[in-house]
Parts: sequence; structure tokens; C-alpha cells
Amino acid sequence: MIVFACNKKSNYSIKHTKNLEILKKEPKFQASAFYPGLEKRHDKKVLSDLLNDSIDDFIEGTKDNFAEAEYKELLKESLQRFETFNLDTEDREYVSGYFEKIMDAVELQSSGGVLNNGVYNRNF
Repeated sequence: MIVFACNKKSNYSIKHTKNLEILKKEPKFQASAFYPGLEKRHDKKVLSDLLNDSIDDFIEGTKDNFAEAEYKELLKESLQRFETFNLDTEDREYVSGYFEKIMDAVELQSSGGVLNNGVYNRNF
């Protein structure tokens, strides 16, 4: 029974890692019907790299079998990386939406207000 539980947890981690790897390959800050694209286009590479770095951190979290509270703390730390860029509202909403995709990839149901604070209280 212990072996089954370990295998199940490991398969869960593998699933999350695969989901995150798919996200990492996606182009970031692309214009769409609901997003005009990054306002400060010269920051696109560095901001895309920051999102990918955050994904890497979440991948490490899956390998370490992070609990919900640990993912929320990682989310908070990851969002702080964007503070120095003075992003406009649409770009902050894009970053927040991308972190929602990361949360979905690891099946984190709620950010505990972290995303909302970041977008609307301008914490990043």
C-alpha cells in the first residue's frame, strides 16, 4: 500500500511537470483578441524569461511535492519579480492570467488573494 501511494504521488508530480513544460514552451505576451500585447515591447524577452523562471521554480516545487501553502508562497515570490517593471494594468492582468495557467498546471485552486492583490493593488 505504501508503494502505491508513492507511485501515485510521483505520477501526480510527473503530470504537473508535463503541464508546466507545455506552458514554458508557449510564446509569452502575444497580442490576442483580449490583449493588445506588451506595452513596453523592449521588455518582452526579460519578462518572458521571468515567467519561464517562475515555471522552473514551480517545476522544482512539483518535484519536492509542494503543499498548497508552499505553492502560494512561491506564487507571491514569483510575482514580486515583476515589481520593478511598472507594468500597466493590461500587462499586470496578463501576468496574473499567466500565473492562473501555472496554478491550473499544478491544480492549485486558489491564490489566496495573491493574484488579486498583485493586479489591483499594484504590488507588481
